[in-house]
Amino acid sequence: MWRLSPAARATLATAAGLPLVGWALFATLVLPGETGAEATTFGFGLAITAFLLGMRHAFDADHIAAIDNTSRKLVADGRDPSGVGLWFALGHSTVVLVAVGLVTAGLGALTSQIGVDDSPLASFTGVWGPTVSSVFLLAMAAANIVILVRLSGGADGSAPAGREHPAPAGIVSRLIARTSATLDAPWKMFVVGLLFGLGFDTASTITLLLLAGGAGVVMPWYAALVLPVLFTAGMVMCDGLNSVVTAGIYRWSADEPERRRRYNAALISISVAVALAVGTVGLSGVLVDAGGVRWTPVVAVASIDLEWFGPVIVAAIVLAWLTAWIAARTRGRISTAS
Repeated sequence: MWRLSPAARATLATAAGLPLVGWALFATLVLPGETGAEATTFGFGLAITAFLLGMRHAFDADHIAAIDNTSRKLVADGRDPSGVGLWFALGHSTVVLVAVGLVTAGLGALTSQIGVDDSPLASFTGVWGPTVSSVFLLAMAAANIVILVRLSGGADGSAPAGREHPAPAGIVSRLIARTSATLDAPWKMFVVGLLFGLGFDTASTITLLLLAGGAGVVMPWYAALVLPVLFTAGMVMCDGLNSVVTAGIYRWSADEPERRRRYNAALISISVAVALAVGTVGLSGVLVDAGGVRWTPVVAVASIDLEWFGPVIVAAIVLAWLTAWIAARTRGRISTAS
C-alpha cells in the first residue's frame, strides 16, 4: 500500500532491535545474580512490568497527539516523519535512564523526593510536565490550522490569493511560527521528548519499581539500569511503529491532488481537534492544581480522564485511512470496469 522509506526501515529496525537488546541484557546481567545470596525480587515479573509500562506510556494522549501533529506538519513541509516517534521516545526515556542512574549511584537528595507528593521535586515537575506538553500541543495545533487553511485554498494545497505569507501578529503568533519553523526534522523530537520527560512521572514510576525490587541497593549500577532500558524498549517499539504508520498514512494521502483536498482536510481536522483537546485539558489541570483556580468550567475540563484517549486517537486515524483506502480502491475498480 506504500513503500517504506529508509527512515521508516531504520525506525522499525530500532523498534524491533531494542527490545531484543533489553531482554538480552536482562538475561546476562540480572538473572545470574538472582540465584545467589544477594538475590532480589528483580525477576521476570518486575522486568515484564517495566516493559509493559513503556508500551502503555507510548499510548498516552500527549505522546500520540505530539507524534501525530508533528508528523502532519512535516509531511506538509515535504519531509519524511517516519522517525518522529522514535526520536520522541528516546528523548523521553533519557530522563528515565538518567534519573535511575542517579538513584543507583546513591544520590540521596533525589531518592528522598521520589514518590513524595509534597516534595519540591513533585511540586516543580507537576507543573512543568503538563505545561510543556500542553503548550507544545496547542502550538502544533495552531500550525496545523494554518496548513488546513492553506489546503482549503486550492486543489494542490496552496494558499488562497493574498494569504500566501500570513504575517504573524502578537507574542502567541510569533511563538507558533517559531515552533513550526524550528521543528523541521524528526530528530528534533528528541528535545521535545526530553522536555516532556522532565515532568518526571515515568521516571518516578520506574525508580520506585527499582527501589521496591531492591535492585538499586544490592545490584551493580549497570544491572539496575536494565529496568529503565526495558521500559525504553517498550516505549520505543510502540511510538516508533506509531510514527511509521502515521507517516505512511499522511504521505499516502498526499499522492493525489483530489485526495489531498478532501482526505487530508479530514485528517488535519482530527489532528487539530485532538491537540486542542489534550492541550486544553492539560493546562486546565495546571490551573486547578497549581494555580488554585476553582472556576467550574475549568475544573470540569481538568477532571476529564484521558487515560484511554491515546489508543482511541490511533484507532480513529487508522479507521479513517482504511475507509479512504477502500473507497479509493472501489473507485479505481469502477473506473477500470467502465
